[in-house]
Amino acid sequence: MTRYLNAVFVLVVLIAAATVYDMKHAAEMSAEEVADLQRQIAEEREQIQLLKAEWSVLNQPDRLQGLVDRYNSYLELQPLSVEQITLLEELPLKPVDLEPINSDSSLGGYAGGVPTIR
Repeated sequence: MTRYLNAVFVLVVLIAAATVYDMKHAAEMSAEEVADLQRQIAEEREQIQLLKAEWSVLNQPDRLQGLVDRYNSYLELQPLSVEQITLLEELPLKPVDLEPINSDSSLGGYAGGVPTIR
């Protein structure tokens, strides 16, 4: 009887060892995946910093003024006038498509008929 019990215990120990080994392997794989993701995040942050630096160089006022001076004959840019600046409330409202009151399309436009989109 003790032989069978010893055989069962040996089998349980082997199964437990295999389970622990599998868990260790899964933990190592997860740690490698986390390290890879952290490396990718660091690379992305470095790329973002590089793009921000490039953006600030491209938007320097002296550089932009030089481009305007060089290509003004093609662009024909004019200085911004005060009349061009307006408030949002001063803009006209977007027209609303109304349902026709009856099928009489003699009125045309928004009051009657189906508006055509061009």
